[in-house]
Amino acid sequence: MTLTDSHPGWRRLIEAAELTRFTTEALRTAGARHDDAAVTAEVLVAADLGGVESHGVARLRRYVEGVRNGDINSSAVPEVVTDNGSVCVLDAHNGLGQPALCTAVDLAVDRATRSGISAVMVRRSNHMGIAGWFAERAARAGMFAMVTTNAVPQVAPMGTNEPMFGTNPFCYAAPTTEGTLCFDGATSTVSRGKLEQLDRLQEPMQPGWALGPDGRPATEAAETVTGLINRKGYALLPLGGGSREHGGHKGSALGLFAELLCGPLAGARWSRHTYQGGEAGLGHFVLCLNTAALGDPDAISAEIEQLSREVRDGTPVEPETSVRIPGDRRRLVTEMRLANGVPVLESVLADLDAIAHFVGIDPVSSLTYDS
Repeated sequence: MTLTDSHPGWRRLIEAAELTRFTTEALRTAGARHDDAAVTAEVLVAADLGGVESHGVARLRRYVEGVRNGDINSSAVPEVVTDNGSVCVLDAHNGLGQPALCTAVDLAVDRATRSGISAVMVRRSNHMGIAGWFAERAARAGMFAMVTTNAVPQVAPMGTNEPMFGTNPFCYAAPTTEGTLCFDGATSTVSRGKLEQLDRLQEPMQPGWALGPDGRPATEAAETVTGLINRKGYALLPLGGGSREHGGHKGSALGLFAELLCGPLAGARWSRHTYQGGEAGLGHFVLCLNTAALGDPDAISAEIEQLSREVRDGTPVEPETSVRIPGDRRRLVTEMRLANGVPVLESVLADLDAIAHFVGIDPVSSLTYDS
């Protein structure tokens, strides 16, 4: 598998440590506590390192402005409001989503270490970035973990063109002898962040990803993103699309599953109502299953690794293309970018420069131009 960062839209390479430094300082200067800024920066940069630029520092401006404007509560401390031992509920008090979910994961790991299994829900939170970072944190502690969240309404369940669900990613991670096995994916055909990235790169979106206000397929990424943000009748389609023949009913059911876990069961709002009243209402869900409660954890990790290896060793449909399992590409991209720098688009760098100007910090330093 060959991976490169060559693209006309990529212009500068930035060291991961410098990107983390800048992101942390921007959030802290905007008003976030240092620990909250640090974990938020780590999650954002991890997305860029892994090639998930739609959830990386391109989102930083929204967080910085939210903290500065008071739309995000910079002094919020996640609070346990329901505690039944292995089942807990946290109130994030409208704080940053990354520290809230990190608190939930660590609590779930602690409780599952004691009892074998734990579920922790979060209510009144904000966007939390890539779910995989959190699930892998638990997997490194010996857990089989599942993480999901709801989000602002952008996805139309099959049979309607009205956005009701968020893109509602599901993520699972398990420990292996070689690290972690991790899947992280939306329950929609595509995320809005992906469309924003296509717009920055001036690349086309695929048919069957979204609907316009007339109920017909949307074809322009920029127009679709604007329509989703401004609630102008645009909607993403569920995983499988808009028809039963391609499994759209399954994607709709998975989206609803996330809404149940992160909405009513968490005491949070479901996506259609997440920001009613001007305050965040997102919910998150974490499940941790301690592999040590199932048997020898080392033997289980070895068997998961063997299963992974057998899948990778399967006969490829295309001889020149290797078979991958979830996380393979992200790990390779991360290794490459840690060594060579993180490629950042000029449009995103312009946003970072604007952030530096209005919070009063030094701009991010780039390594080189990548032509």
